[in-house]
Amino acid sequence: MLDDFITEQPIVYKTLINSVKNGKYSHAYLIETNGYSKSFDFSLAFAKFLFCPNSYSNKSKCINCSQCLNIDKNEFIELKIIEPEGQWIKKSQLEELQQDFSKKSVVGNKKIYIINGAEKLNVSSSNSLLKFLEEPEDGIIAILITENKYNLLDTIISRCQVLSLNKNKNLLCENTLVNIASEFYNNKNDIDLFVSDENNKFKLEKIIEFVKYYEENKVKTLVYINKLWSEYFTEKEDLYNAFTSILLLYKDSLNDKLNKNIEIYNDYLDVLKYISNKNTINSLISKINVIIDLREKIKFNINPNMLMDKLIIELEGCE
Repeated sequence: MLDDFITEQPIVYKTLINSVKNGKYSHAYLIETNGYSKSFDFSLAFAKFLFCPNSYSNKSKCINCSQCLNIDKNEFIELKIIEPEGQWIKKSQLEELQQDFSKKSVVGNKKIYIINGAEKLNVSSSNSLLKFLEEPEDGIIAILITENKYNLLDTIISRCQVLSLNKNKNLLCENTLVNIASEFYNNKNDIDLFVSDENNKFKLEKIIEFVKYYEENKVKTLVYINKLWSEYFTEKEDLYNAFTSILLLYKDSLNDKLNKNIEIYNDYLDVLKYISNKNTINSLISKINVIIDLREKIKFNINPNMLMDKLIIELEGCE
């Protein structure tokens, strides 16, 4: 249960334990994953803690209790989990949620819904959720999990207690390639193999070169896309990892713009400063959203050349 995360997420763990034990928990939580691979497991453990009539955070204290087992099997009537259907979380899913939660609790006095991938809320479903959050009912608790909170409505964020998880790595350091490898792998051997591969170092330099060239030349980059990109990134995994690296580069540029800690590109501070100076906060946020959306299309075998053309054109629309 929640105690399983005390080492990896000490600050958020302590915050939640204290709030529940003091009876001051929020009606809505927004959990920012920061690349933490067990963010859903963490959220589910938190839901179990909220539901537990004895406020147990450690399953070793439980005696013949089937509640957590039913939660794990997604068979607990008072818990609803919402995930994207296709590319988006749809309005109909929120309407169904509100209808289900309009009924009185059968077990205990709480109902909890978890929205996994909340950045996938579209305009209609965001507005439906906002109405639900604006008039919170006693005993109904929302847990929103998001990779990118900037893709949510400000009005949704303002109605939630925002919790920022630690990255699932003890290897975060000044070496950018190590940090990026830790985004792709949890196993230290895999990380070491990735970092020791000179080809990956070369590809990282090409990614940075591409972004710098785009920031300087904008849509003219289309003319040189083969030389800048297509020669080096052809396989689906390579392409997905490259987009993730670009995403992390823009996120760190936003961190620089906001005077926040740099998370990944610690030895490319001059590049981050260059990108942040070329952009406003809003344009960086828009570019982050574009990259996240287009990265998802890689899973559906989109033509790499068309994808890069679309990336450049849509980034241009963020200016």
